[in-house]
Amino acid sequence: MRRHTFSSIAITLMLGWSATGWASDAITVFGITLHQPLQTTECLKRQDDYLSDDHEQCYKWPAGVTPSDTLPKDGQMIVNVPVEDRPMYMSGSDVVVGLKNGVVVSVSAKTHGTAGGGDDMHYLKAQFGKPKDGPMLSNVLPNTFTAVSAYWSLSDDTQVYYNSGEWGPYYGLVRVQTPDASQHQQGVWD
Repeated sequence: MRRHTFSSIAITLMLGWSATGWASDAITVFGITLHQPLQTTECLKRQDDYLSDDHEQCYKWPAGVTPSDTLPKDGQMIVNVPVEDRPMYMSGSDVVVGLKNGVVVSVSAKTHGTAGGGDDMHYLKAQFGKPKDGPMLSNVLPNTFTAVSAYWSLSDDTQVYYNSGEWGPYYGLVRVQTPDASQHQQGVWD
């Protein structure tokens, strides 16, 4: 009887630890969880134009993509992020979500550009911790602005890329990506 009780407790602990361990490895940014299917509905439309709703997470089909009844297994979707899920470094309301084999492998958001570089970096450090090798400054020529770039390594080999001058001084980019994500292309909101 005692052995049976001990075995039951051990199995319960192992199953509980496994479920907890798996859930704790899941990284959620902008209200979207990596390594899991995208769980949202299409944004409301009127006359083929998406209606904005600052308090609803929903997806939009990218320009040039033929809409379908289901999300693609591979490719990209645009997701409207509710105000309550937008971190202070995010500029705008949408993120680009990369999908591979039906699961989220990357999430990218525009940031405030080089003008918001210092504040954006502050908020990125608050969310992801100290960047790997510290932030790097670079003068972008022939322009006269300084861009900040940084990289973070999170659990499960998930990487965070940040460049305050991704599109010149106006918009930066932060991209959280798993090893399964396509390689980032400079200047592309991927």
